Amino acid sequence: MLYFAYGSNMERVLLKRLCPKGKFVAAAVLSDYALTFCGNSPIWGGGTANILERPGRQVEGVVWEIGEAERKALDEYEGFPDLYLRQEVQVRTHSGKIIAAFAYIMGNPGRETPPSKRYKQLLINGAEEHGLSDEYIDVLESIRPLT
Repeated sequence: MLYFAYGSNMERVLLKRLCPKGKFVAAAVLSDYALTFCGNSPIWGGGTANILERPGRQVEGVVWEIGEAERKALDEYEGFPDLYLRQEVQVRTHSGKIIAAFAYIMGNPGRETPPSKRYKQLLINGAEEHGLSDEYIDVLESIRPLT
């Protein structure tokens, strides 16, 4: 199955801890969504990534191929179904191919909260290592983290 990661799970080392057999498929873009940060994660010390429908906006991320057991590990990590829900999305790779994948989206996002410096850096690392656009990396770098 294909998983679209737009948050900390873009970063290869973190993803491999949860999904050791996970395979990188492609960098991709999800249209008509925007990246936000919500909640207050005790693990990360700030808001965590979420996506919200926003016409005309886009979120870049990474498509991973994972197995059923790995999806279960991700479900637990993401707090499914209490915190995040799984939703089917259509993403476009840099080569233009459309891929159906699932993504985790907060069911009740609550108020926006900046991410911690450490969490923000994971997103930047994942974006850089998988060739997301320079413009998107600039957007990630411009996010003001919690101090």
